[in-house]
Amino acid sequence: MVPPPAPWGRPVVAVRELRPLMVDPVESQVLEDVLRTGLRGLRFPPELETRFQEETGPQRLRTLLVSSALVSVLFNWLLLSDWMMIPDVFDTALQWRLFIYTPATLAGLFVLMHMPSPRLREAMIVVAGCCAAALNTWLCMRSQDALAGPYLVSVTVVVVYCNTVARLRFRPALVLDSLVVAMYFYGWWHLPNAPVTIMAPGALTLISAVVFTLYGAYSQEHDVRENWLRLMRDRVLQDELRQANARLEAASRSDMLTELASRRHFDASLLSMWAQAREDGHEISLMLIDIDDFKAYNGRQGHLRGDACLKAVAGILKHRLRRPEDMVARFGGEEFIVAMSDTSLQTAVGAAERVRKGVETLGDVTVSVGVSCMRPNSPHANMAQLLAAADEALHLAKKRGRNRVIAFGTQD
Repeated sequence: MVPPPAPWGRPVVAVRELRPLMVDPVESQVLEDVLRTGLRGLRFPPELETRFQEETGPQRLRTLLVSSALVSVLFNWLLLSDWMMIPDVFDTALQWRLFIYTPATLAGLFVLMHMPSPRLREAMIVVAGCCAAALNTWLCMRSQDALAGPYLVSVTVVVVYCNTVARLRFRPALVLDSLVVAMYFYGWWHLPNAPVTIMAPGALTLISAVVFTLYGAYSQEHDVRENWLRLMRDRVLQDELRQANARLEAASRSDMLTELASRRHFDASLLSMWAQAREDGHEISLMLIDIDDFKAYNGRQGHLRGDACLKAVAGILKHRLRRPEDMVARFGGEEFIVAMSDTSLQTAVGAAERVRKGVETLGDVTVSVGVSCMRPNSPHANMAQLLAAADEALHLAKKRGRNRVIAFGTQD
């Protein structure tokens, strides 16, 4: 949801729903530079200005559409003032306000909705405001009524409306206000009978409204841009944190030395595998592998050779276990574990033998393997029993001389 427009003096940065940012290092550095040096001239560097216009554009367009729709109705209220102040040109005012300016404004709404450029949208509001002020000035100049001169001050409404309700950006507002002030003095010049005692205070009123509302427009745009910068920085930091968490999560799911799954990842995967097998009625086999006399080997050969040995055994496991759905993990130290879904005990023993023979070809070390198998939907079956059975089989393999495979419930 996009927040509604804020009251005057309380700017809101309106952006689309937060999404992950694709910010390259250069753009990120530009963002930090602007935050450090401050916002100058109500303009971002091109890299940020484009993104700012893209993200604030939809809400800005809604504001312009609402204000334009309002002015198409409210501008006709001046007909009451026309009737009271310049009655001799009321018919002309009625025709121009009701049958020319209002339809043109409504047509402009359609054009505004399909105008992609933010600058052109702001320029269109400036043109509409200038037309409104020009119409008021022209009506006063055509009138012969004594109140025509004082009625010129009505152009102040255009300034206030465009700078506050339409919330023009500062630069377009400055252009519009300068033109409106020029129109006031141009109309005064062509109304020589207008009393100075009324026209001068009217000019001061208009100029005061211009100064006050321009200051408000500047402050509002400055706050909108500054708030957007901070929001951008927060989003960049959130993205960096999200990426760091993803890297940490990935690191926690794999063993850095062997590049196998970590114990944590294995536990989570086995839990999911168990639930699926219980639903499908399939068997799950577990293979627990231990490198024989690894501590002695590590002591003799050193830690570097020990690490190389662990990586070599991990490579054998990945190569000899052919099914992609088999979960292979480092269980801790010199132990590895494999979970195989929809795998019978006999098939698991065959896979374990392939692993054992593969490690044996390395020449330096051998492994002992304990295998267990269980059907999760069997009465009283649980993962702890499955793991305990594989562990018991592994201990039996060690006890019987190592470099062998023992399956739970089978004979050597």
